[in-house]
Amino acid sequence: MAASADTLPVAPPVAAGALAPRTRALLEAPILTTLLRLAAPNVVVITVQAAINVLEAVYVGWLGRDALAGIALVFPLVMLMQTMSAGGMGVGIASAIARALGAGRRRDADALVVHALVIALVFGAAFSVGMLWGGPRLYRAMGGTGDALAAALTYSNVVFAGAGAFWLFNTLGSVLRGTGNMRLPAVVGVAGGAVLLLLSPALIWGWGPLPRLGIAGAGVAVVTYYLLGTLVLGVALRCSATFFASACRARSTRSRRTSRSSCSRASSAASARSRSPATAPARGWNICRSPSCSASARRW
Repeated sequence: MAASADTLPVAPPVAAGALAPRTRALLEAPILTTLLRLAAPNVVVITVQAAINVLEAVYVGWLGRDALAGIALVFPLVMLMQTMSAGGMGVGIASAIARALGAGRRRDADALVVHALVIALVFGAAFSVGMLWGGPRLYRAMGGTGDALAAALTYSNVVFAGAGAFWLFNTLGSVLRGTGNMRLPAVVGVAGGAVLLLLSPALIWGWGPLPRLGIAGAGVAVVTYYLLGTLVLGVALRCSATFFASACRARSTRSRRTSRSSCSRASSAASARSRSPATAPARGWNICRSPSCSASARRW
């Protein structure tokens, strides 16, 4: 029966063996169990981040009222960047990658990762340039004056100089969540939060060999947290079972082909020399130029 004009084309079903186990679990596992399993790590991360924000304010508040007022000016803009990178863009990235993987379009998923990283770098650069150039005017318009304005600019310049790390960290986390891997971004977030809670006061007051940086130390600690988290997530993603696997397989295939070709030529030349020394070079070259080079080498 012919399909009606309103019927949308349906993608052919993907073979079960073509899907990664995590992707298959997303498609076939019970809905409620899957939702709870995916949501639990995010709830933990949100709780930890809220606790970090409170303790960061406590640390900076010990420097005085002006420092606390300065960080209060910067906080809404940092939250804007966080919400855009982890919420607005992050949800879209995770959704697009999940749909591509669910349909078996792994090459499209690879392309989505590359595009997401490019967008993250562009937005990170835009935030850095915008806040380093326009920060003083913006904080004055928000009511910042005197020492509070100076503290805001000190903290803001450090944090927004590393805006790219914020965007890359949240983008890579969204990519992994799109594959169904909720655990790794959560573990990195919680472990990094623990490091941040120790590093921040150490840099603010100069514990041990670390320099005393004041309010700038809080900014350096935050940027360090995102840089280290980006490195961990990037290494986890590189040549993983889902992304960049096609490129890795292509390089591996080319290497194997080159190795087989070299071995076949060497075997053919050696066999030719043992059979007829006078004609060995010509015979070996002719065999290796034929499409059945590997088969000939194996038979010899």
